[in-house]
Amino acid sequence: MEQTKKPYRYCIFLHSGSYDRVFQAMSISNVVLATGGEVHIFFSYGALRRLVKGRTDDAVIEGEPAFFKAEIEKNIARGTIDSITEMIDMARRFGRFRIYACTGSMAILNIARDELIDAVDQSMGLVSFLQLVKDADQVLYI
Repeated sequence: MEQTKKPYRYCIFLHSGSYDRVFQAMSISNVVLATGGEVHIFFSYGALRRLVKGRTDDAVIEGEPAFFKAEIEKNIARGTIDSITEMIDMARRFGRFRIYACTGSMAILNIARDELIDAVDQSMGLVSFLQLVKDADQVLYI
């Protein structure tokens, strides 16, 4: 009997809400998905704010010079880089992609589940996400 090979799994702890870091996490995700893997992203703290309706594509840049933010905004407007929303939509089309909102961060930041974008698959705590990490082939913290 032939066994079906399980896709390799990336789990990403996405802590930073800085546009460049979220963009990087989504770029990695889309490459993993395009090459047959699966991706699970756990959004916490600053990254969780990206999941609030109307804030996903804010050009918030942490720890970089002001010109960097201006370049990001210019390139989004020109269409030379995708918005975070577009990158999430692309990942969704691949399948094997799940977004989790950290319940602890939701409580700390006073964010209700109905304030989050529809792309969020589930709200969960760290203990539950660590169960997914247990079987991961690669784990990233961004």
